[in-house]
Amino acid sequence: MSRPFEAVRRELAGNIRELRLAEGLSQERLALEAGIDRTYISQIERSVGNPSLLVLCKLADRLGADVATLITALAHEEAPAPVKAKSVKD
Repeated sequence: MSRPFEAVRRELAGNIRELRLAEGLSQERLALEAGIDRTYISQIERSVGNPSLLVLCKLADRLGADVATLITALAHEEAPAPVKAKSVKD
């Protein structure tokens, strides 16, 4: 089953932001090192921008990931919330 476009774009936005922060990069530094305009990084992370394959490849390369990782839902986002154990009264 395919995922809706907006869901993929939100996952892309979150994954890029998470990877960028894990690398300790500002949007400006990521943009400079990837050869992309800083405002475009902001647009992508806000799910406003619709990056080309070339831009995705540049970002993935700088972030040490592959393009598939950028657009794939992260495991912790798919996991169900933990269920609280019910207390047993004596």
